[in-house]
Amino acid sequence: MIRPLPWTGRFALFLFLPIGILPFVYPSDQNARQIRSLPNDPSGSISRVAVERTPSFTDWTDRHVLYSLSGKSSAIEAARRDPRAAMRWREREQSAYARRIERSAAVFLGGRGPRRFPSRTSTLPLGRDWAIYLGSGGTAPAMFPAKYTFNATTAPSCTNDFVVYPNNATPSGTQPNLTAFYYLYSGTTGATGICNARTGIGTLTAAAGTDNTSSAVVYWNYSVRAVNGGVVTSPSLSFDGTKVAFVETGTSSAHFHVLAWKATDGQATTGGGTSGTGPNRQAVTSPKSITTFVTTAPAAASGTATDLAFGSTTDTLSSPYIDYSNDTAYVGNDAGVLYRFQNVFCILPTCGNAAPSLDPAWGTGGAISVCSGKLTAPILDFINMTVYVGCSDGKLYSINQSGTIKSLVVGDGVTAKTYGGIVDPPVVDGLNQFVYAVSGSANSGANGVMVQAAIDFSSSVAVPIGIGNLCNMHSPTPNNTYFTSPTSSGAMMYVGGYSTTGTVSQPCSSASTGTALVLLYASTFNSSGILTSGAPANSFSDGGGPGYEWAPLTEFFNSTTGVDWIFASALQSNQGNVGSANITSSFPTTFAKVVTEGNGASGMVVDNNSSSAQASSIYFGAQQQNAACNNNTSTTLTGGCAVKLTQNGLN
Repeated sequence: MIRPLPWTGRFALFLFLPIGILPFVYPSDQNARQIRSLPNDPSGSISRVAVERTPSFTDWTDRHVLYSLSGKSSAIEAARRDPRAAMRWREREQSAYARRIERSAAVFLGGRGPRRFPSRTSTLPLGRDWAIYLGSGGTAPAMFPAKYTFNATTAPSCTNDFVVYPNNATPSGTQPNLTAFYYLYSGTTGATGICNARTGIGTLTAAAGTDNTSSAVVYWNYSVRAVNGGVVTSPSLSFDGTKVAFVETGTSSAHFHVLAWKATDGQATTGGGTSGTGPNRQAVTSPKSITTFVTTAPAAASGTATDLAFGSTTDTLSSPYIDYSNDTAYVGNDAGVLYRFQNVFCILPTCGNAAPSLDPAWGTGGAISVCSGKLTAPILDFINMTVYVGCSDGKLYSINQSGTIKSLVVGDGVTAKTYGGIVDPPVVDGLNQFVYAVSGSANSGANGVMVQAAIDFSSSVAVPIGIGNLCNMHSPTPNNTYFTSPTSSGAMMYVGGYSTTGTVSQPCSSASTGTALVLLYASTFNSSGILTSGAPANSFSDGGGPGYEWAPLTEFFNSTTGVDWIFASALQSNQGNVGSANITSSFPTTFAKVVTEGNGASGMVVDNNSSSAQASSIYFGAQQQNAACNNNTSTTLTGGCAVKLTQNGLN
């Protein structure tokens, strides 16, 4: 059993937020001068951005680094080194603050609270706002785009907010492998988007070019070619949004790049219009090619990139994890080696003007051999500065800063069972001292498994999930109640799995046979915050819901409506459904809304709690099938779409 975390010395974060955190979380003209640099940010580079505004990014790490509203005071202080903590605390505290204000106003007004903006989709189906063709590839299964919000404390911006889509395609002069879009809040489903007006860029005529005005617009667009490889994993943004770190994977090697993008690079300038005489602002077929690389830190807005080869094999699962306070990045590869790069965004005085390089302080020459299989993306816990990573051998590993490695068995491993590896990064809750991992096969294929372990692996609980070795399992997600505290009544951990009843149209591979049905499960916690042992208490199957293999689940709490939503999808299968369910007060019995999006969604990122039309959205990649992207009408073209949907039941 996991030892319960003692409550001695624990604090609820919101009890001292107004004193210790709010000056950092809520920068304003009055308190901006109070903002301090992060402990390991002596140059103040990160904090200077916060003085001017409050940027926010949403990427793949949101699902894997949990910052709840309670924990030991020492742990909370340590977590402040990670800007992600401030972003997540701000979101949760803003929602709690808004609800307290509303309740107080209701009392003051005799029970009549302030009127909310109407929820534009609460009675409308999940609807496609736009889908833009990315070419022959698209965002790889279980990988995520990255969304940047210029200022999270002001209205959504058409010209400054953007989303970056990785593209798992062989790059060329007409095929990008990394594309960003802006004018995101466009569309007509439910309401006309605030960015449809095109203020600042104007509306093109057919003669001069095309812009359908209801879709996003290409912001910048690159074909980065060191080894002619696709961007197979998820990208990571710098804190100020001016640079992107990502991995290009070729046929036999992987390269780490940092791109200092330049607005309008790779926008179409000729051809592509409906009349055939002008550029198409939704077209990605004119990327800027980068085949030569700078050897110093790329200057912001220069349209240049660095290049760093690592290892002698591919990287198909491991996205770069950024330690912003130390300006380092952790990345694994398919040979089980974990690397650390230094001077990633060159924000510290010690960087000078250096390009990223292997960090000699990490292992041997910047590399530590962890396992003999494929590594997932790593997660750094800022509480104990330990890295957690999964492997295809079915084990979860921890590596401390001295290079000491510990392991914990989770699944059977792929040499024993096809789906016995760990394919998604672990979920780390350092404040409550837990780490979670899943595998599609455990107990010799008898079941899938979700494991909750103490942060030092001294104890663990393994929860059996349905039947095993049918498909890979992907990362779980907690509900909003968990973020108050995992000891709270109603806290749950959601995960997708498979049952022994019903049938599916096809298995995940020819090696997987028999009958199964996809189910959504949720495990509860006891009063010590430990997962309840045994099969999950909650599950349901929806024949019209997500398809055969689950994509990573995404939870989002809407602070305006007070509704907690979960979004789920098939994982690039032939049953490309996307579903949503209200999980605010109890486990659902069905998906509230289900739509079909090509072959199904990649990982999803969610933005905004906004009453502005089209400004609260879900972004993901989808492969075309039986339906074209909005900006191309052919269902015969293969490849991927960048998709934006309205948040179901949200603003």
